[in-house]
Amino acid sequence: MTESDFTAGFYSDDALAIIGGEGAFVFDAAGKKYIDCVGGHGVANLGHANKKIASAVQAAWENFAFTTARHPHPIRAKFFEVLAAKMPFKKSKFFLCNSGAESVEAALKMARLATGRSKILAAKRSFHGRTFGALSATWRPEFRQPFEPLVPDFDFFAFNKIETLKEKIDAKTAAVILEVVQGEGGIYPIDSEFLAGVRRLCDENGALLILDEVQSGICRTGKFLALENFGGQPDIVCMAKSLGGGYPLGATAFRADLFGGQNVRGRHNSTFGGSVPACAAGLAALEFCAAENLCEQAAEKGAFFKTELERLASPKIAEVRGIGLMLAVEFKIPAGEIVAKMEEAGVLVLPTGPKVIRFLPPLVISKEEISEVVAVLAKVLA
Repeated sequence: MTESDFTAGFYSDDALAIIGGEGAFVFDAAGKKYIDCVGGHGVANLGHANKKIASAVQAAWENFAFTTARHPHPIRAKFFEVLAAKMPFKKSKFFLCNSGAESVEAALKMARLATGRSKILAAKRSFHGRTFGALSATWRPEFRQPFEPLVPDFDFFAFNKIETLKEKIDAKTAAVILEVVQGEGGIYPIDSEFLAGVRRLCDENGALLILDEVQSGICRTGKFLALENFGGQPDIVCMAKSLGGGYPLGATAFRADLFGGQNVRGRHNSTFGGSVPACAAGLAALEFCAAENLCEQAAEKGAFFKTELERLASPKIAEVRGIGLMLAVEFKIPAGEIVAKMEEAGVLVLPTGPKVIRFLPPLVISKEEISEVVAVLAKVLA
């Protein structure tokens, strides 16, 4: 019997069994080493087998009998304090959960609760998760159609085109939700002018602005949050993936006055959200990011990586785009064969759409390893 005999079948089949990793590398069952440019879909920002995260979680577990987040704990309090200093709010509040989809679900519920409205506007090409609320804000029909009807009162507008949002937003709108860099949609960064225009339209119509930083956050784009690159001023921010350094941890951050004087006790909850081991991992991750200057590393290495990809100048490449170490190459040919050949040559990359591959390597990747990735791609395209 094999693992495939028991799994639900929702994941695409991949015969490559990954059994370990370190830094920017992973290893298969035969001991072959791969440069990992998938990074767990952006979970492994801090590198595989990060010793600081492992030690923090182990120490928390050794002194821990599980309780929910209703009981205060000094590790959680310190995590909040350090994380709050990185948020775009004068005073921040948080809801802790376990994943990006949960973070988005909380944000959508908060928007409806705070405004008393139901309409949510999201962008075309968006991806916010696969639970019913997050899926309702997700654009791609192949994700949505098998589960329709979804949550009502969601609509879409064109990303980076403010006129299309003007046609949709009104006094019934609770929130606009946007990825700062569209990840699953193909790595499309937001335009600063567009983002400022969205903020104005939200203010004019009494709507909230939710920015999804699940994939783009935690130093990935050269800033702790990608919104810092574009002057973003949200009401709510969604985070997860690398927030716990690989340990499951999500957070929905929001400005402290979001609910006014409304009593929201019991309106939302999560059994495992904010567990002490998760908060220990999150605190260790924040400390690691600061100590290792991961934002600066991502900015410098990302600029180098993008330049090296652009230098390929292959007739098979349509475009190189992205910011920091959140990059994509769009091809004029199907990407599937490229992905397979790169894996065979020892580099893992992530397809997104039929002709695009994403590069989401751990931020600890070296320039030498980046050059090796580009060299492999050049050979595949030759």
